[in-house]
Amino acid sequence: MPTSRETRIAIRHARWRWLGAPLLVIGVCELIGAVLSVAVGATSGLTVMLSLFATGLGLASFGANHDTAMAYAARAGSDPALPESLGVELEELRATEPGGVAALRPAPRVALSLPFVAVAVQSLVAWRLVG
Repeated sequence: MPTSRETRIAIRHARWRWLGAPLLVIGVCELIGAVLSVAVGATSGLTVMLSLFATGLGLASFGANHDTAMAYAARAGSDPALPESLGVELEELRATEPGGVAALRPAPRVALSLPFVAVAVQSLVAWRLVG
């Protein structure tokens, strides 16, 4: 049986969500660096605010891709091509939030663009800290 479109999209976003983890770690490191830099007077508070934003974008990258993956996995239903791990995650989500899965609204364009925006903002923060 060919893989459905929903299954392919769910798998793509399930993979993309893991980009959010290193983006979050990098954002936290930049935040610490920005706070220390402000403490010694090397940069302004704007750098701290940008690093907070970058940290939030890392977390948002994970969350948006996770929600999109779960929404499309729910739409895929019992497609045999859906990885077992996604099926298990979906069932756990249904068990903890019974109405939550039905309320998920996928945003694939936003989910795929958030990691790029996070990298751009983190690059700006790194430039402000180092340059």
